[in-house]
Amino acid sequence: MTELSVLTLNCWGLKFVSKEREDRLTAIGRYLADTSRGYDIVGLQEVWVYDDFLRIRDLVRDTLPYAKHWYSGALGSGLVILSKYPIVGSTMRRFALNGDPMKIFHGDWYVGKCVVSAIIAHPTCGEIEVFNTHLHAGYDPVGTVDRYLGCRVGEAWEMSSLVTAAASQGRHVISLGDYNSAPNSLVVGLLTKRGGLTDSWAKVHPAPTNPVPSGLTPDEGVAIMGVTCDTPLNTWTKHTWINHHTNDAIGERLDYIFFRETPEFSCTHVDVAVREQISGIGAANSGSKNYSDHFGVHAKFIIKPAVYHFENRAGAMLSDPFSSSPAAPTTKSSAPDDMSVETLEEILLLLQQYSAMTLRGPKLELKVIVPLCIVAQIALIIGNFFVETRWVAGILTVLVGALGAGWMSHFLYAFLYGRETEGTYKNLIDEVQESLDRRTGQKSTGSRTSSHYQATGARNSLLQ
Repeated sequence: MTELSVLTLNCWGLKFVSKEREDRLTAIGRYLADTSRGYDIVGLQEVWVYDDFLRIRDLVRDTLPYAKHWYSGALGSGLVILSKYPIVGSTMRRFALNGDPMKIFHGDWYVGKCVVSAIIAHPTCGEIEVFNTHLHAGYDPVGTVDRYLGCRVGEAWEMSSLVTAAASQGRHVISLGDYNSAPNSLVVGLLTKRGGLTDSWAKVHPAPTNPVPSGLTPDEGVAIMGVTCDTPLNTWTKHTWINHHTNDAIGERLDYIFFRETPEFSCTHVDVAVREQISGIGAANSGSKNYSDHFGVHAKFIIKPAVYHFENRAGAMLSDPFSSSPAAPTTKSSAPDDMSVETLEEILLLLQQYSAMTLRGPKLELKVIVPLCIVAQIALIIGNFFVETRWVAGILTVLVGALGAGWMSHFLYAFLYGRETEGTYKNLIDEVQESLDRRTGQKSTGSRTSSHYQATGARNSLLQ
């Protein structure tokens, strides 16, 4: 029997954007290097700058000697896993639904949102596969339409397939990171019900329900609700978030350590970590500041050698690790897949709604904006033949070039991004439909229209 100490932390390391980035990430490296912390595995998010990773890696070399950083998209994944034990394998999978390239200031598409994993060889407990991710951010106020909820649900669907495949290999499984989702969300529901994961915080600190607490202070929000982000207690918080459970302005729990609970793998302790405020960040005499705009999550596990570690490995290998429906292993690590018919219908309707909403922009560009730009460009080209004034002709030539570049970029966006996103939603909807058909015992005949499920009652809350 062995104790395993695991930490996840969003480091807020965006170049040119995050305040006091170099000072803070150096301080995070020193924090992790402190031997009294006793961390065995650490997952970091938003380590966007490779030099920051190198600096952290050098600082923790004696305590967490094994480190892996992944690239994704144009600007990098920002994901890092540090380990006390050897990393013997690693993977990276970019999510099929990944944001919108036209939303430049949101940036998620450009960093290639993905999930990474490291297979860690524990000396007594066998292989542990650790997944680390940072799901698509939400940019809309509470109570308004969340434009990227469909993305996060699609990402969680993919992740639930991957963790199921990892467990079918007989490995212990940990999935940590910034999920940008509240504990009551479909995202967390997919990971726990379809992926068979357990939320470590909810396991150790179940949310009080009788009665539901109200009027919590920020300190109580951290202690009782596990708040990690947008809390008034953090010196970097700009806007305090309304908590989903208590409706208090105490922030939200967005960072998680999930694990695959088995008789050999259990969670004994969870706390909100890396809460300290320290000096030495930024200008002298600028006061004490937090390490990041997120707090971390720290969990301790009791882990035993997996008795089924190499059982049925051949059968597990028959499944495609990137398929949403891996072959069911005969070991006791197979996924429970406890998704109810009602939840699957809710997911299906949500994906249909978000597919239509997401594709509205590309279709408008392709059918209206691109033709208008082409017509305007042709008109300016013709008009240029009848203009004798040189400077006017010069301006028209510039406008012709700008319109040409404009309609070409809009066409590429609408055609490439629009068609890819449309296909991705269709595939995802088909997969959910197949799961629903298996649940209801019906033969799959392809995707159904949303009107089939509106008979169950329109769920206006899906877009909240």
